[in-house]
Amino acid sequence: MRAAVKIPVILWLLAVSLAAQGSSITAEGFGMTEDAAIEQAKRAAVEIGIGTVMSSETVVKNSVLFSDNIYAKANGFVKTFTVTDKFQGPDGLWTITIDAVVTEILDEVLKDEMAVQTLLNAMNRPKLIFMIREENLIDNTPTDFAETQLIKMFYDKGFDVVDRQLVQAMKGEADFTQALAGDVTAAAKIAGMLGADIIVIGTAKISSGGVIKAGSYSMTSGQADVNGKIVRADTGELLAIVPQARGKKPHISPSTAGISAVTMAAEKLGSDIITQLIKKWSTQQANAVNVFLVVENVDFMAYMTLGNHLKSQSIPGIQNAFEKGFNGGVAEFQILYEGKSQDLAMALMQNQAQGVAIQVTGLSGNRISAQIAQ
Repeated sequence: MRAAVKIPVILWLLAVSLAAQGSSITAEGFGMTEDAAIEQAKRAAVEIGIGTVMSSETVVKNSVLFSDNIYAKANGFVKTFTVTDKFQGPDGLWTITIDAVVTEILDEVLKDEMAVQTLLNAMNRPKLIFMIREENLIDNTPTDFAETQLIKMFYDKGFDVVDRQLVQAMKGEADFTQALAGDVTAAAKIAGMLGADIIVIGTAKISSGGVIKAGSYSMTSGQADVNGKIVRADTGELLAIVPQARGKKPHISPSTAGISAVTMAAEKLGSDIITQLIKKWSTQQANAVNVFLVVENVDFMAYMTLGNHLKSQSIPGIQNAFEKGFNGGVAEFQILYEGKSQDLAMALMQNQAQGVAIQVTGLSGNRISAQIAQ
């Protein structure tokens, strides 16, 4: 049997050209909650103001059409928005109208403090922890200059950062050393203990590049290599990664040369991963996010029924769903959803699969826990 072949097709639709300062758009959204309606309105604003890309993925097995999924993807960002009107109908459905400023230029979002705060609010203001293992071969002593610079950059950008002293207080925990070594699972446990949603993991190395002669002076060439990645604590999703950022600075003091070099490298790293993170979240805000649904007390027939129900398009906002596994009465699904995970949780409770009623028992970030009602 030949392996399945995926044939990607991209159809570009005519997009509306934006002025450099962005376009102001009035858009309407609907949802069973105010938040859900606002999220839909923001996606509509991007689609109206910038346009969409239609992405078609066709899967062929043995020359027979197996599946054909078409998605609308908006390639723009909401900078700011204001709710101008809202109404809840007798059926409970909210209708919300917003005025939104949208742009297709990522730099406009990055440079606009209010736009970043709007985005962080839309993402439920995730809390971050930093775990950077630093090796200082100049001073031969443990240092944390890279982590200090990264924390400052994220804090100055308006991110919610868990107090560093609380993280350091976890040093006695068994998972702390493993987390510093880059173990995502161990880092997720530490994050869970501190109520953090996002983990910034990385390493930094400070070394000497030798002595440089500058007239009658001798200077040390400080060198630094830093790398890092950002991971969701609840799902393990990789949000941003920078394999390497380098810094190089001379100084008459070897220690100062090393500090300057690692600070430069950390600034490059921080700027890169913040850009990646803002781009990913801005794109998700206008499109779909991955939400994981874990259901207990499930038998095989219920597993299949739930999977078919999630794929049936009967729940508004679900683009697609995938069965990720079934073991020991526990089923896991990955859902592409246009909105927030709490809105999906409510939609799941309001729109049940026939014969398989679920109860939501927990919600953490982009992970929903549920069980089959007994």
